[in-house]
Amino acid sequence: MSGTEAPLSGATTNDPRVDGILEALTQVGALMAQQAQQQVAVNAGGGERRTQGLIEQFLKLKPSKFTGTGKPEEAEQWIEEMEKIFRLLNCTDVDKMTLAEYQTDGNVMYWWQAMKDTVFLAGIVIVWENFVTTFYEKYFSRCARDRKLTEFVELKQGERTVDEYDAKFS
Repeated sequence: MSGTEAPLSGATTNDPRVDGILEALTQVGALMAQQAQQQVAVNAGGGERRTQGLIEQFLKLKPSKFTGTGKPEEAEQWIEEMEKIFRLLNCTDVDKMTLAEYQTDGNVMYWWQAMKDTVFLAGIVIVWENFVTTFYEKYFSRCARDRKLTEFVELKQGERTVDEYDAKFS
């Protein structure tokens, strides 16, 4: 063995002090490896525990399920309710998708599964904005949104339009 090579674990040198240091370093290395393995195990379970805790917090807020059987504006109301909760819980895009999927029911659940399988490429992370766009195309079409906007613009307070009412009392 040359002077630059370290002795193997369990090997000894002629100097008891060096042997003691080598033994201590071997023990420290073993402890560090053990701690690293424990940390990996904790981190692996930590994401799961975080998601479970998030779902519990989410469900305590009693969000509504979306079944797609109501009026088109109910789709918009559901998205707005979900986004309000997401802001409160400080959700990531992945969290939003997990929670939103959990709150779909019936045909909506089957529709979304089919969309994920056919429209979105496998392995691609679907972000909330893409979900909302696809969701609105199906459940709150551009035509329905335009109709609601026209209804709002033409809304009257008595004989006055909203703009006239606002101008008079502002």
